[in-house]
Amino acid sequence: MPKASEPNRLESLRCYLAGPIDHADDDGVGWRNQMTDFLSDLGVIVLDPCDKPVKDSYFKEIGNEKEKMMNLKETGRYFELTQRMKEIVHMDLRMVDISDFVVVYLDFDQRPFGTIHELLNSLHQRKPTLVVVKGGRANASNWLFGIMNYEFMFDDFDSLQVWLRQIDDGTIEGDLSRWVFMDVSNGQKAQMTTKSKGRKRRYDSDVDAVVDEAEKSLPLD
Repeated sequence: MPKASEPNRLESLRCYLAGPIDHADDDGVGWRNQMTDFLSDLGVIVLDPCDKPVKDSYFKEIGNEKEKMMNLKETGRYFELTQRMKEIVHMDLRMVDISDFVVVYLDFDQRPFGTIHELLNSLHQRKPTLVVVKGGRANASNWLFGIMNYEFMFDDFDSLQVWLRQIDDGTIEGDLSRWVFMDVSNGQKAQMTTKSKGRKRRYDSDVDAVVDEAEKSLPLD
């Protein structure tokens, strides 16, 4: 099938991979490696908390570093744990800040406290926030349906990848109140896609959108 008129729209965008680490058997590395391979093929720059773009081990949170922090908790050395985790949280939330879109894996059996924090930050910043729920959307908390568009929730990574390919090749335009596509090819000045070009736009039916519409209807002083 031929591509639409705006191929490779995800190229050079940055994606953060949010998901449980502390209580994941593989430190959350497995699914992140698979998504990194997929996104890299599309030219996406991946921000992975399991493979942070820093050399300092102080910011790392898997493998031996994770074991050290678990030991700090088990031995009641909470001050040291707090100092370590403050730096890690700062780094991870900063990666959420600079990302263009966020992929979230929710496994409620793995106590995803930090994942929920990153998910909410991404939604508050009106980024495309794409959530894969273990067990499917039917297994998601009802609250989640009240704060984000259910069309941005996915039953598995395969369906997410199909959807992202369609976003990339223009088959799906995407919600332009969330997505910002920049053309930085050939060293030219960046051009942003911020308006619909004839294809159907899809809007999030979330709290922010409802508030925006309500404010427009208020009488002026």
